[in-house]
Amino acid sequence: MDTWRFLDVDWLTYAETAIYRPVLMRAVGREQVPDTVTFCTFPKPSLVLNFFNDPDKDVDLDFCRRQGIPVCRVISNGGPILGDAGYTFTFLHLNTDRPNVPGDTPGMLSKTLTALAEGISDAFDVECRFRPLNDLEVRCEDGAWRKIGPSSCFFDGHTVQMGSGLQVRKPDTHLIETAIITPPEKFQDKEAKSVRDRITYLENAVGRTVDMSEIRRIYRDQIGRIFGVELADGELTDREKGMYLELEQEYTADDFFMERSEKRLGDLGPGVNRAMMLFKVPQGPLVRLVTFVDRGRLKALRITGTIHASPLQPTSPVHEIEKVLQNQPLDRVLFEEKIAEVLDRPLFSFTKVTPQMLAGKIHECASV
Repeated sequence: MDTWRFLDVDWLTYAETAIYRPVLMRAVGREQVPDTVTFCTFPKPSLVLNFFNDPDKDVDLDFCRRQGIPVCRVISNGGPILGDAGYTFTFLHLNTDRPNVPGDTPGMLSKTLTALAEGISDAFDVECRFRPLNDLEVRCEDGAWRKIGPSSCFFDGHTVQMGSGLQVRKPDTHLIETAIITPPEKFQDKEAKSVRDRITYLENAVGRTVDMSEIRRIYRDQIGRIFGVELADGELTDREKGMYLELEQEYTADDFFMERSEKRLGDLGPGVNRAMMLFKVPQGPLVRLVTFVDRGRLKALRITGTIHASPLQPTSPVHEIEKVLQNQPLDRVLFEEKIAEVLDRPLFSFTKVTPQMLAGKIHECASV
């Protein structure tokens, strides 16, 4: 039986995991350390902006600054998430050539979250389930299923990073609703139609105080069981600690943080027609398109949202699609061919999104 490292981390804010994540991704990917599971708890509220989120449209940065809420962009998938002292997040950094490790995002999310839902159900005598693409839900007293935890996953070569969040204690829903800008399109395939109706917390479903050690045990036991490994307590190596200091400036820099902002496209000149569209992929991401058309050609394109794609660096399928469609004539068939060429590249994926779907939406947006 293989042995993985288990780390218990309480010295980071959730935002600061923006630096921690690439450290572990590199250390595990280079096989400098064993495959690693990290259980994180946080000292104060902070917010993460995921890789494809637009900082000007998906969060209220001015509000966060006034409230002293740290915000960082992370190399991960999904939507913005606020993590407070009642929230925990568990990372898996694994080599994909290990036995029992799925080779794609839907498989990894399904395998891990199904097991965690079973562990939560058994431990607390509640109904908990995995809802595709990336949510953990509990059934509440009114019969509605509500979200208690988001998750993310992406692959980089032969390494995968998966994260599973869990809201254990009562969150400040007003703070979340104010800090995170959530368009109504996000709820199109869900029963709830607002953040307040969509989310809950584990203690509410359980009806008692839950100690974080109980959650730690569930994650540890279920991950060990489904992957057939032992988890041994460990610590960060001196090399990892040094790497953290080296990467801190890079992953907190304004250029990195604002990269998905529409403003970064600059002045595209007079006569350019701008249009924006939001659409929800069933059981998939919310996607935002911003198109800029000049004399029948797609001069520029920005794709953002709660997207799940791999890889993320040094380039992503989203960035490559934006590049190959730039300056192309408005032709839906051509768009589909170009997008398919990108998504056919080795190890490239855009979860739940097909070339036909995306080409049609881009063409529709650009033709307004």
